[in-house]
Amino acid sequence: MTQEREEDPVTAAARDWVLRLASGDLEAAEMAAFRNWVDGAPAHRSAFERERRFWQRLGGLHARSEALLQEAPAAAPPRQRPVPAGTGRRPGRRALLAGGLAAACLALLLLFGGQLRLGLLSDHRTGVGEQALVTLPDGSVAHLNTDSAIAVDFSAGARQIELLQGEAFFEVRPDPARPFRVIAAGGETRAVGTAFVVRRAADGATITVTEGRVAVTSPRDDADPAASVLARAGERTAYAEGAAPAVPVARDPAMAAPWRRGVIVIDDLPLDAALAEIDRYRPGRILLLDGSDRYDRVSGGFDIDRLDAAIAGLAATHGLTVTAIGPYLLVLR
Repeated sequence: MTQEREEDPVTAAARDWVLRLASGDLEAAEMAAFRNWVDGAPAHRSAFERERRFWQRLGGLHARSEALLQEAPAAAPPRQRPVPAGTGRRPGRRALLAGGLAAACLALLLLFGGQLRLGLLSDHRTGVGEQALVTLPDGSVAHLNTDSAIAVDFSAGARQIELLQGEAFFEVRPDPARPFRVIAAGGETRAVGTAFVVRRAADGATITVTEGRVAVTSPRDDADPAASVLARAGERTAYAEGAAPAVPVARDPAMAAPWRRGVIVIDDLPLDAALAEIDRYRPGRILLLDGSDRYDRVSGGFDIDRLDAAIAGLAATHGLTVTAIGPYLLVLR
């Protein structure tokens, strides 16, 4: 994120001292210089304590990152440039810090897990921030949202899509002899000729109908009538994995897939949930250090192609500052 104004020099110095102390590589003269600086003015000590608390909050994240990295396959060692004899020296503190932050960012990406599985199972997928239009074998169309993946299984007697990850809007060609099925999180959405959105989450799925009607069953092999609901145009239902779908509720069809128009619509969400929704469309992670309870809830529309401005605006309206740590981590505090 572009910084529009220069950082306070006292804050910058405090952060530098925190990082230098964390490296464990200060010599006696440097330690004395630190004591002189921190005792030189109340503003110095206040800034140092503030930055120290900030980095301590990231400590738990760093510990989790280290564990993930230990489980990850070992990467090939980087190629190193030969150093003439007698010129070797210890890595600089900033280099050590950069390496640690890079490891933390890599570990954050590892939190997504299962990318190899998606690559093997999916027929079509999008990356973070990407969208795609897929024409299916019968002429139906699937619009894939950011970070989404589908597996396609069409035959003479069946049309089946499995939503492996993310969100998709389906425009289905009528074919009474071959109902169109979308499998997600253990449930099934069945249509003949209609248009609807399926969004998969970690613990279930949400279905919004914009045209026609669909039958939603969860779990998909459950014969209990209570495991199925009929949702019509302008309605939404949802189910948790292994549980029956909810009674459909009204939903404006125009708001079913605003991402197709390049807009993220957030409706009365806590700040951390609003940031998580924005985060779906950008690489890396947004981390809110404090819980959302102390902040106003968020509603509004945000342009997908101006996400940095959206994050900066949310931070400003909630009295927060944004700190970029490497290219993939934004911290709001």
